Amino acid sequence: MSRPTIKDISAGPRGGATLARFAAVGALTTLLDMALFNTLYLVGVPPLSSNLVSYSCGIAVSYMLNRAWTFRAARSHVQAVKFVVATVAGLLISTAIVSTLALLIPAPIAKLVSVPIVFVWNYLTSRLWVFREAAAANAVMKYAMEDAVALGSRHPPETQQPNIS
Repeated sequence: MSRPTIKDISAGPRGGATLARFAAVGALTTLLDMALFNTLYLVGVPPLSSNLVSYSCGIAVSYMLNRAWTFRAARSHVQAVKFVVATVAGLLISTAIVSTLALLIPAPIAKLVSVPIVFVWNYLTSRLWVFREAAAANAVMKYAMEDAVALGSRHPPETQQPNIS
């Protein structure tokens, strides 16, 4: 049985399931972000401050859920810092796209255009950088299980020794 490659680590076992969990967490944190932003804005908090607070809460919830559920990674301060860096970079990408496109199209449509682009950015940086060790460990575990199953099928069933009593 071959050992895991970079391609295996990036795809990982149940890669589609990981992507689906990441999308579910993203949908939940987007709803949280929007609800908190609108609530703060409606009670008089300026938009910039509302966005900073709501987006920051989204980052915190996203990290906790993606670490524990999506990538099943152990707690790590280094991972937390990497996650914040990657997510803030996603925010900057989103802001650049929205501010540029808003010159040409309505801002809400520009925001919608940015969502799938930032989703891909956030998923790839989480999978390949932030939670890489967890993805590698999951891939290694998958291959270890496959090896164990393969070894078990190579050995003939134990034969009984004749009873000499």
